[in-house]
Amino acid sequence: MRLRLFFACFLLATLSLAQQPSAPGEYQGRVIAQTMHWQGAAWLVRHKREREEAATTMRANLGLKPGMAVCDMGSGNGYHTLPMAEAVGDTGKVYAVDVQPEMILMLNERIAAKGVKNIVPIVGALDNPKLPEASCDMILLVDVYHEFSHPEAMLTAMKKALKPEGVIVLVEFRAEDDSVPIKPEHKMSKAQILKEMEVNGLKLVREFEGLPWQHMMFFGLAPQKP
Repeated sequence: MRLRLFFACFLLATLSLAQQPSAPGEYQGRVIAQTMHWQGAAWLVRHKREREEAATTMRANLGLKPGMAVCDMGSGNGYHTLPMAEAVGDTGKVYAVDVQPEMILMLNERIAAKGVKNIVPIVGALDNPKLPEASCDMILLVDVYHEFSHPEAMLTAMKKALKPEGVIVLVEFRAEDDSVPIKPEHKMSKAQILKEMEVNGLKLVREFEGLPWQHMMFFGLAPQKP
C-alpha cells in the first residue's frame, strides 16, 4: 500500500512540476532560497529544534482556538501540523500544504499513527497552494515564505483562501542578527518582510518578539484603495 501511494505521489509531482511556470531567481531585491529537499526531513523534527526556535511558545502565541480552520503552509512532515490539529480540536481543521509529495507521504504516516481526523493534506504547486477559497482563519508559514519561487502568485492565492478577518503569519529567521546560525538566503529582515507584504496588499496587524531566532509577524488584508 505504501509503495503504491509513493509511486502515485511521484507521478503527481512529475506531472505538476512539468506544468510549472519558470521561477525567478530573486524578488524585491532578495535572493530566493532553494527549497529544503524532502530527504532532509529529519532536520524538521530534530530534538534541539524546540530549544532553538521555541516552537511551543510560537504556537501558543498564534491564538489557536477550537473550531478554527487553519493552514500549515509548507507543512513538511508535520512538526507543527499535528500540534495545531490538537489545538483546533475535532470541530476545527488543519490544511497541511507541501509541494513535495514525499513530505505529504511522511505526514500521512504520522497522521495514521496518531489517529488524527482533522488534517487535510494537500500537494500544492509552486505557484498555487490549492486551498479552498475563503477557508482559513489563519495561514502559518514557518521558515517557508523565503523559499517560494513564485511569491506573488502564492500570496495572491493565500489571500483568496483567507476568511475576511483571517491572517497570514510569517515566522522567519532574523537577518538582522548575525548570531543566528542560518545561511543568509534563509533569513529575512523585518524591513524586507514588510516591503514584500505591503506591495502584495497585506498589512501588519501584530507581531511577537519573544522567539530566540525568528521574527513572528501577523498580516491581514489591507483595505482596498478607491
